[in-house]
Amino acid sequence: METTTIKPAEILAAAPDAIAIRLGATPSHPHPLAKNLTARQIAYAIGAKLRKPVEIEAELSIVARGLHSAEFAGLLSKGGQHVTVSAFDAAAQEHLQFTATTIVEGFLAENTPALDGDLDLQPLLNEFSEIARGAAFTAVGGVAVQLSTHARIVVVSRQLVINDQLGALKNIFGAVGAHAAQKEAAIIAATLNGNPTMEDGAAMFSDSNTVKATLDGANLGAAMGMLRNQKSAAGNALNLRAAHLVVSPELEYAARKTALEGGLDVKVAALAGLPAARWFVLPDPAIHPVLTVLRLAAARHPLRLEHKAPMEFDGTAIRVTADLGAAFLRRTGIVRAGSDLA
Repeated sequence: METTTIKPAEILAAAPDAIAIRLGATPSHPHPLAKNLTARQIAYAIGAKLRKPVEIEAELSIVARGLHSAEFAGLLSKGGQHVTVSAFDAAAQEHLQFTATTIVEGFLAENTPALDGDLDLQPLLNEFSEIARGAAFTAVGGVAVQLSTHARIVVVSRQLVINDQLGALKNIFGAVGAHAAQKEAAIIAATLNGNPTMEDGAAMFSDSNTVKATLDGANLGAAMGMLRNQKSAAGNALNLRAAHLVVSPELEYAARKTALEGGLDVKVAALAGLPAARWFVLPDPAIHPVLTVLRLAAARHPLRLEHKAPMEFDGTAIRVTADLGAAFLRRTGIVRAGSDLA
């Protein structure tokens, strides 16, 4: 039989690399048998490991036993992780360029305030002059943030394994990863569309950080100037350079054209879910974070894959879970704009 031409121990040793290769990953030092090993052989070896086969037992019965095991699902989860995470990272690249990242400890609502302060360098009259201390304190703004969990089940049928068609799962895992990034983008859009009451009791957006006008060169210049003139908690001008222009989808062409014609070093990002004619100007989040995505402290990535025991299904299943969230950190460092706000 095809499944018994290689010793089970050798199959199990090569299985992680074999599954990873089938799902599109490139192990740095793959097992010599990995390239030609089939999913059917792997399932058979696991089934034989779980219970020693007897002479009258059918080969496909042993394969099915391995397929339904947590060990086989674990191999699929680990192999699919690369595909799913890579697809998420690629699809999320646009919105992650204008957002900061905030680590939260769990799924309960918690405050994650930004910091602000009067840290101006003071002139020294001579080398013996006293150096003033800077006072760092919570910025005006900040709201409670909370992660939410989203999940999807990827099913793997017995036929897929027997026919060694695990390559088809690559597209499925990739699509799930991309969808998770789209979900995060939708959460960011919903955050931008909101106008929450901040910790000081005032709204996030007001006339002090809103331009009620359509997107063109002059109005973009006004928004950039407003960003420069915004004040810190100590009353000093922040002098923030506009680094990102985030627009509703139908404004993308106009935004790129305006930035190009103006010779501006501004990155343009279009975000589905924003109202028509809405646009925002933000600084570099590494310098002055305003809008943030949330990441769980104990996790290396917002996506995780794990075995899900299938109900009334001849095969196995992988649950892809995404822990996502977004929030405003502070009021300063963003200008909301749009003709719909007039």
